[in-house]
Amino acid sequence: MKDNNFPQNLTPDMVTGITSFNLCTFLVGLEGWRRGLRLKYHNRLNGEIDFGPKRLSYFGRLYSLSDEESTHYFYQSRGDTTTRKAVNIAKDKVLTKSYLKQYNIPILESFNFSKDHSDQEIINKAEKIGYPVIVKPTNSSLSKGVVVNITNKSHLENSLVEVRQNLGYKSIILEKYFHGDDIRTYVIDGKIVAGLKRVPAKVTGDGNSTIRELIKLKNDSRKNNPYLNARPIKINNETISVLKKQGYSIDDNLEKSKTILVKNKSTLTQGVDLYDITEELTDEVKEIALSTIDAIPGMLHASIDMLTDGKDTYVLEVNSSANISMHMFPTEGKPRNVPAFLVDYYFPKSIPDRNNNQNMSFNYLDMVKTLRMNYTDFIEIRSLKNEAITAKSITIKATGLDNAFQNFIKRKALYRELHGNIKKIDDNTIRVIVASYKDSDIERFISEIKKYNKTGITINSFKTDEWEKSISIGFTIKD
Repeated sequence: MKDNNFPQNLTPDMVTGITSFNLCTFLVGLEGWRRGLRLKYHNRLNGEIDFGPKRLSYFGRLYSLSDEESTHYFYQSRGDTTTRKAVNIAKDKVLTKSYLKQYNIPILESFNFSKDHSDQEIINKAEKIGYPVIVKPTNSSLSKGVVVNITNKSHLENSLVEVRQNLGYKSIILEKYFHGDDIRTYVIDGKIVAGLKRVPAKVTGDGNSTIRELIKLKNDSRKNNPYLNARPIKINNETISVLKKQGYSIDDNLEKSKTILVKNKSTLTQGVDLYDITEELTDEVKEIALSTIDAIPGMLHASIDMLTDGKDTYVLEVNSSANISMHMFPTEGKPRNVPAFLVDYYFPKSIPDRNNNQNMSFNYLDMVKTLRMNYTDFIEIRSLKNEAITAKSITIKATGLDNAFQNFIKRKALYRELHGNIKKIDDNTIRVIVASYKDSDIERFISEIKKYNKTGITINSFKTDEWEKSISIGFTIKD
């Protein structure tokens, strides 16, 4: 049974093993490909378009979609309408704030310190503006090196050692701390299409389990969520410190129904929980999000991170290559199909085909593996026709089943350009999934299997049913 927060156009087997920004890349490509657009994954572009620093390989994160009239290139969730200037502004937190300030967009008071500034100068400024404060690197991603709610001088001294010495971020931002909900919105062409609230990881006691065991149970419960599965709650010094402030240690039993924090940051690397709030966003938050995008020239779609307490709202940063898969797989709430909105924006003529081929997919991981071997500059995924696909499940029971029989079935399927797979159920049973645009091709395929009469194999039963679950293009023999 599907979870209510798992997208209806996806099944777990389609996204198994695909993580982080690769998941965004796959979801946008899949959305366009299902509509009949041509999909290519590139290792390099050879000058077609500037996506930033030259790299030896993008390993499946660089791709293009095309229709009869145009081609658009993408890197992760960022498309080619986002200018290089906009990307550079968003990467630099100081520069971003300077643009937002010109548009009178609310930002938190902050001060920039380069590698030439001493820790004591930073401490002096913090003492002047008053605690609590935040320390974060000038240039970083995924909240690396961010320390929030620093409440005193000793805490700040330890934080500076960690960020500037241990992590190596010499240039930092000192910012006044503001306590509010951590929210992310995604804007495309002047419209807010998704909103999330990010909440620091918590656990709820059952009266028997230790906090360590409760964290493990919660991590286990997230394994069915492709986005959260790759971001477990980690037990580290931060966890120990947060628990200590609440009067607990990691191996204490937690009272039944008691909920406590096990992290103090709502960052993705700390096992954060995600709640869809798209329909709950206030008019003020919406207006600030839209104005933020307008403030950065050449930025037509991006995510905006904000803090709000219901009264005041402040913009933290803008992400031009944001991880949009989090909106597809929230902890709670309705999945928001940001990839579909992106394809709508770049290829508006494909909107009528939005619901085509919803059970079709392709093996993204195999494609990336091939690109990593550097055999080719790009791989084009075989395009789908704008026609209905018929799929059947064939259960074959036989004595003497062997690999030769399965290879025979695969050859016949490939010859007729059928999609599907073979899976061994037990020593005497295999299941064949087969799909085609033509019913007649499937019928001929079935007829050929039934005629198989090699010595040592006896087909005892042959059952055919309709198949409505996911289908991957090509034809494979599963382990």
